[in-house]
Amino acid sequence: MTPAQLSLGGLALAAAVLVFTLIRWWRAGHQAPSAAAIAGGLLIGLLGALCSGGLLGWATRRLTTSVTNPLGNAGAGTGTSQLLPPAAPSGMTPGGGVATTLLLVVVLLAWRCCDNQLRRQIAAGALVGSATGLIGGASGLAAITLIPAVNHLGDHILASLPFQYS
Repeated sequence: MTPAQLSLGGLALAAAVLVFTLIRWWRAGHQAPSAAAIAGGLLIGLLGALCSGGLLGWATRRLTTSVTNPLGNAGAGTGTSQLLPPAAPSGMTPGGGVATTLLLVVVLLAWRCCDNQLRRQIAAGALVGSATGLIGGASGLAAITLIPAVNHLGDHILASLPFQYS
């Protein structure tokens, strides 16, 4: 699978969505449920972008190449869609994939239980997280801080299963 790359316009769009979402959150009284919705969306978007394969990795890369980059390039008015360097592999293990999938299930359950404002905040966080996961520096920082914790959690989940995973 060829790595998806974020364009400068896509980066500008992701930054604009993040700033707009945070300003609206702050003006609304910066409540904890909204902060959790934004953070949950950011986390699942970032982890989805760091997945090396699978359906979640494919979906976040597809979101970037078919939505974020074209809209960002059109909005920024860039005639040539200059791409940022691709992110290096994050080192997510199968256990990390299991933990990411369980986090996705939690976010989807929260999505079903939320009102429209919180759903928009989850979606905005996921869009920004998936774009951020394709930036070399951000993905590198996540690979050395977030991925070991996710892999560790997933390994514990797999170890607690009644059958042996190999």
